[in-house]
Amino acid sequence: MTQNELDAYKKAIKQKYETEKTSLYSSLLLQPSRANLRKLCVERFKENQSQDDATTFKVFFGFEFGEGNLNRLKSETDRFRALENFLKNTTDCNDIEGINLIAILVDFTPRPFLKFAKRFSGNEEQVTVIPESNIESKTIDVPLKVPQTKKRKLMYGILGVTGLLSIGYTAKDVAFPEKECMQWQKDHYELVDCTSSAQQSFAGFSEIIPIDNNEIMLRRIIPSDTTVFFKNGEPQIWYCKINKKIECFNTHGKHPETGKALRPITKYIINKYELDK
Repeated sequence: MTQNELDAYKKAIKQKYETEKTSLYSSLLLQPSRANLRKLCVERFKENQSQDDATTFKVFFGFEFGEGNLNRLKSETDRFRALENFLKNTTDCNDIEGINLIAILVDFTPRPFLKFAKRFSGNEEQVTVIPESNIESKTIDVPLKVPQTKKRKLMYGILGVTGLLSIGYTAKDVAFPEKECMQWQKDHYELVDCTSSAQQSFAGFSEIIPIDNNEIMLRRIIPSDTTVFFKNGEPQIWYCKINKKIECFNTHGKHPETGKALRPITKYIINKYELDK
């Protein structure tokens, strides 16, 4: 772990927090008090099946999340003080498990920190190379201490030398060891393996596409009477009309399923479709 990686993790979480303030749990995140963060924590974990998230909760609070521990969690409200101060920019937080819990509360991925660091680190990384003389496909680990921007070029160079010599390997196995694509699933984009095209045929999943940093933060939201539609006169919600119904999103971009451009919300649309009810 380096301080640069941790700082990048915290910065990315705060950016996600800014978008989450106008989504489903905006009423709890616009005023991130200790009590509101505790309530949000309960909501996030009610249907959370992630073992990583469960571990984060247990390490941070000292007990597992469950219906039988809700009163116990309520007595731990003050534990959210550091998280509240972090989101309000009052004080910094260097408690990694605390930061991991904040990542859960704002639904930031990839999490926890170790997954984030592995994917986005610019430090030493292991690249698998198939030696020309090795017909049994043994591998050599070559440590590379090069900037992140140069790694991709180096990996493509490796492909040019070893592509025809590899047995049981494909170009994507070397060039894309991590998830490099995204797929719209229900109300948000998930990072997925670019080779997982089979997923597209199940459950109405959308097409798998390369990661677009401008689109990855897009989320479909259900507006309510607590939704902030405008800030300083500027729209904070975007919409698209599908089958005579309005679908709302937390930022501008394209509708993930139809490709139509999202439009900034207007008072006319809010009133006509009663979005603030």
